[in-house]
Amino acid sequence: MPQLHLFNPGHEMEILCGKSHYTPPYTVQKMASDLELLPIWYGSSDGFTLVRNAKSSQFISALSKDFRANFSSPMILNLMMKELYKRKRIGSKPKLPPLKASFWGVSPRSIAMFNELKQAGMDIEIPEWKDEYAALTKRQNAAECLSLLQEHVPMTPSVRIPEFFSNIDGLKKFAVENTPPYVIKTPFSSSGRGLYWLNDRELDSHAISWINGALKKQEEVSIEPVLDKILDFAVEFYSDGQGEVGYAGLSIFETQSQGQFVGCMLGTQETLIQRLNEFISTNDYLFLVEQVRVVLQEIVGKSYTGYMGVDMLIYKTEDGNYAVHPFVELNLRYTMGLVAIQFCERFVHPKSQGMFRITYHVYDALKEHQRMEVTSPLVLEDNKIRSGYLSLCPVNPDTHYIARVDIF
Repeated sequence: MPQLHLFNPGHEMEILCGKSHYTPPYTVQKMASDLELLPIWYGSSDGFTLVRNAKSSQFISALSKDFRANFSSPMILNLMMKELYKRKRIGSKPKLPPLKASFWGVSPRSIAMFNELKQAGMDIEIPEWKDEYAALTKRQNAAECLSLLQEHVPMTPSVRIPEFFSNIDGLKKFAVENTPPYVIKTPFSSSGRGLYWLNDRELDSHAISWINGALKKQEEVSIEPVLDKILDFAVEFYSDGQGEVGYAGLSIFETQSQGQFVGCMLGTQETLIQRLNEFISTNDYLFLVEQVRVVLQEIVGKSYTGYMGVDMLIYKTEDGNYAVHPFVELNLRYTMGLVAIQFCERFVHPKSQGMFRITYHVYDALKEHQRMEVTSPLVLEDNKIRSGYLSLCPVNPDTHYIARVDIF
C-alpha cells in the first residue's frame, strides 16, 4: 500500500506531553518546516510526502529528472484538505489510492494530524496510539534492553547499566561513590538533547538547577559514567509488529562533544563495515547484530511497527583495548542513519563516499547554500551522484536548517 510520509522531528517530547494539541518549541517547529521534504528521498516513488509549503514542487522540478523518478510526490496539506472537503460535499471520492500513514516518529500529535485527513474523506490507514509506545520510547527501556543483551552476550565487556533517580539526593550519592565524568539524561530526549555532562563528584548550582528542572518535567533522570568514545555507530532495524524484527543496515555517525548529532557517513554498506573493522571484526559485528535483533524482537517486536535504530559506540578501555557499548540508546522512529543508508542505495555512486549532515545557520543559510553550489557543483555518473554538494530540501532567505550531502 502506498505511504503518506510525515517528517515530525522531536516526537519524543510529543509523547511526553501525551496530548494531540501539544505545541513543539520553535526550534523543533523550524526544523520540521525547513526539512519537511526530507521523506521524498527515502519514501517510495508510488507514495506521498505531506508538506505545508506550496512551493515544494518548484524545488523538486529544479532537480535532475534522474532523481525525480524515484521520489515520493509532495502533498500540500492545506490544498489537499480543501480538495477533500470539496469532494466530500458533492459526494465524490478523492482521486487517490488507499494510503498508509508513515511517521518519522509515531505520537498522539502526528496521529491526530492524519486523522484530520481521514475525517475530511481520505482513505488512509492510521495506527492507534498505544500507551506502551511511551514506555518503549523512554530511556528506561534502552537500559532494560542493555541488561538483557548482556545476559545474551556474556563475553561483552561489562558496560554499566544506567541508574535512574527521582530525587537529587540519589544523584548526589551516585556522584560521590563513583568516578567522574558522568552524563545525566532525561528519559525522553534524542539527538544529543536532554543531556547534562558532569565532570566532578560534587553537584554545583548549575547542575542542581538543571537536574531539578529535568525532574520537574520528566520525574526521573538517569546517570552513567562517560566512556572514552572512539566512534559512534548505529544498527538499524525494522519491526513488522507481528514479532519479527529484521536488520536494515549499518550507519556511522558523528556527534559534537556534548552528544548533539552532526552527520552520517555516506558510502556502501561494505565501505561502512570496513571502517568498523578497524575496531571489530565483521563476524563479531554480525554476531552482535543478531543478538540485538533477538532482544528487540522480545521487547518491541509485537508492540511496535516501523523502523528503529540502536545507537552503539566503540570506546577505549582502561587497559587500552577497544570495546563496544552495544546499546547506548534505542530510537523508536526513523533515523538520520536510515536516511543516509537509503539515500546512498538510491542516489550515490557506489565508488563515491561522503557525509550527510544537518547544519544550523542563524542568518546565512541561503548564502552558504549558494556558495556550495558554485564551489562544489553536482557531478552525476550513471544517473547517480559521483561528487559535489546537494541540499535535500529547499533553502530560502528564512531557512535555518539545511539537510546537505557532500560527496567526494
